[in-house]
Amino acid sequence: MRAYSEGLVLAVVALVGLWGAWQVPAASTGDTWAGIVPFSASLALLGLASFMLGSTAFAGAPKPGEDEKQPFPGDVIGLFVIALLYQQSIRWFGYVLPTALAAPVVLFLFGIRSRVGLAVSVILCPLIFHILFFELLGVFPPYGEVFDLLDWIKG
Repeated sequence: MRAYSEGLVLAVVALVGLWGAWQVPAASTGDTWAGIVPFSASLALLGLASFMLGSTAFAGAPKPGEDEKQPFPGDVIGLFVIALLYQQSIRWFGYVLPTALAAPVVLFLFGIRSRVGLAVSVILCPLIFHILFFELLGVFPPYGEVFDLLDWIKG
């Protein structure tokens, strides 16, 4: 029952994401449509939701005493708070610094405990996302109102 409920919630989130992506204005000639990433992610979520709903339809009832592991609500709330702080800090400090700070924290919440891996994520996450979004997709990076590390790096 839980997987079915999660599949329904995921389907609703995906449909809202698709609706939001369609609200993004069309790109001018020669530019990449800014809604392509949220549209693609929403389609992927809709596919995952369909898979979850389909798999629960064919799954049998759980065996007695067979409980699914419940996530700790504090982790979900913590991730939500980090997302809010991350979004606001991008406005103040641009893209690079908040991403470099948020990446190891979120990876730690998802179970990555390697100190080397967390340290490397400080550099790799902003770099990879910068290349994907700003260089390959042609999206303009958000610049910070207070301080922007990208200005300092580029000179």
